[in-house]
Amino acid sequence: MRFARLITCALMVVRSAHADPAEALRLFDEGRALAKDGKYAEACERFGKSIAIQRTIGTELNLGECQEHLGHLREAWGLYLAGAGDAAAEGDAKRATFGRERAAALEPMMTIVVVKVAQPKLNNLLITIGGRATQPIAEIHERADPGDIEVIATAPGLPQIKLSKPGVAGGETTFEIPRMDPNAPIETPEKLIAIDGARSTSYVRVAYGLGIGGAASAITAIALTVIAREHYNTAADGMDCMKVTGGIRCDDAGTKAIHDAQHLADIGTVFAIGGVALLGSAAIVYLTAPRDQIFVRPQASAHGAGVVIGGSF
Repeated sequence: MRFARLITCALMVVRSAHADPAEALRLFDEGRALAKDGKYAEACERFGKSIAIQRTIGTELNLGECQEHLGHLREAWGLYLAGAGDAAAEGDAKRATFGRERAAALEPMMTIVVVKVAQPKLNNLLITIGGRATQPIAEIHERADPGDIEVIATAPGLPQIKLSKPGVAGGETTFEIPRMDPNAPIETPEKLIAIDGARSTSYVRVAYGLGIGGAASAITAIALTVIAREHYNTAADGMDCMKVTGGIRCDDAGTKAIHDAQHLADIGTVFAIGGVALLGSAAIVYLTAPRDQIFVRPQASAHGAGVVIGGSF
């Protein structure tokens, strides 16, 4: 299963009304100290509590490293990729590269799990791989720690299916979940047809955030420019200045007023440049946003035929 996670806006938002950044930082610092002493179980516990309060790139990557030391490779792999995705969204190339490289280094040490599902559209079907819930689709591709791998499929009112096989590092283990409900529609074996859907919601939200920030900067720039112009004209036309050939001449008070107006105009220029940069970034993020995949699968039963539409969002 393709692992993707885009979860960070360029304009930071509060993740929870009850978030306590100071407490999250305290737990993070305790986790770092414990990890340096080799107390990884305790460190993971602190990082886990910290990330539950406030998710940050540093906490994700440190918790991933901690889980790796404990041998929880799949958990560490997911955290590295999550941290890399968040870092890339924030323009932090160094930590994005670090997360991707650490995740790539773990891949040969894990088992690729393939689960073929006879009835992926079964109502309220739940499939777990090694205790981790995953989206039911016709063929699931996941990763797991080497060793005994357990796959469980449950659906309301139907017998549970529990499968277990050993998995080896760098190998592939395949499971097949048979039909669970004989009365459910028969799904045809044709391949899913993928079509492009709407742009990724996460990217669109980032683009909107950047656009709002850019618009706010542009409005601020206009306001400051107007105020600066008014102050300049007031000073130039006041008693402290007089018009001469080629410009104006002012006493100390008038010179200071003119200088203050020009300084205000300079600040407005900075806001204008920032607004243009943010609006340009918003356009780039929006136009390059990947589109969600919508899948169409023909379906037939004894009572008729049709199509099933699903997606990966």
